[in-house]
Amino acid sequence: MRNIRNLFILGLSALVLGSCGQTDNTSKFDTSKNITLYTRDTTSGTRDGFFTKIGIEDAKTDDSKLRKGVTQTSGNSDMMAKVANDTYGIGYASLAGVVEDTTGKIKGLKYEGVEASEENVLNETYKLTRNFNYIIRNDYAADDKKGLVVKAFVAYMFSKDGQRTMKEADGILTISGKDWTEVAKDYESVLKDSTLNFEIKVGGSTSVQKMSQKLTSNFAALLTSKNVKFTHNHGGSGDAYKYTQGADKDSTNKLDIAFLSRELKDTEKAAEGTSGKMCVDAIVPIVNSANPYSETTAKDLVAMYSVDGKNDDKVDCGMYTKWSDVIK
Repeated sequence: MRNIRNLFILGLSALVLGSCGQTDNTSKFDTSKNITLYTRDTTSGTRDGFFTKIGIEDAKTDDSKLRKGVTQTSGNSDMMAKVANDTYGIGYASLAGVVEDTTGKIKGLKYEGVEASEENVLNETYKLTRNFNYIIRNDYAADDKKGLVVKAFVAYMFSKDGQRTMKEADGILTISGKDWTEVAKDYESVLKDSTLNFEIKVGGSTSVQKMSQKLTSNFAALLTSKNVKFTHNHGGSGDAYKYTQGADKDSTNKLDIAFLSRELKDTEKAAEGTSGKMCVDAIVPIVNSANPYSETTAKDLVAMYSVDGKNDDKVDCGMYTKWSDVIK
């Protein structure tokens, strides 16, 4: 989590320099300009978590609940790129993605006065969070070797070794349980099988993509056979159930293992023992680095994004359309 700490140390340093009269690009920011809003598409787990937590849950799947003119982005990277190139833009992204930004053109905002960090997520003072989850197929035969490898992968993921990999990929969790060397004893038949030769298809959330790639890469190195190939095709959390156990589980886009950056919906009924929570991630409101805005609230975000300025409790949060509405 060194990257997470460094992100906010750098941000704090920038604020201190600004308060001491240093000249930077925020001095040219025109608060009379309109706020440009960015969001993810309706299948996104990041969108689901963001709008649920700030208090306009209907907006997670319904664009009509959002202010007219909101621009959709295709993923974390696209969101950050668009905000980086729009001085007056605001959006939101996975902390696991924000910490990897090297452009210096975006910055994360405090939420309700609290910085997004590993410590603040674990102590539950930072509230804008969501879980990273997994789901696998449920139709492997008992002796299907591909199915056994998939189950071994899940077991690896929850071993101390797998949890360390998740943490290295900016997942937030407390490491516990058994070492892989102990867990692996239950899967020796497939781990040591040199005849294995197949592809395991992986997909789902773009927010979890980096983590899942590290997990599959590390796990593949533990197999005796080097002919088991993990191929990744991440199109968003909406793909996870659909292509593992849903209506398209046997389509050309079918998946063996998938990941979500949200919870499974009531309509996504996973078979028992085929899904679960991996770790926690923070969602970070982001703006262009030229913007002097440094912290936000649920009320302010509702006032910016909601079509009528009201939250789920019908509280009128206002209608913020210009940066002068929030930067006083």
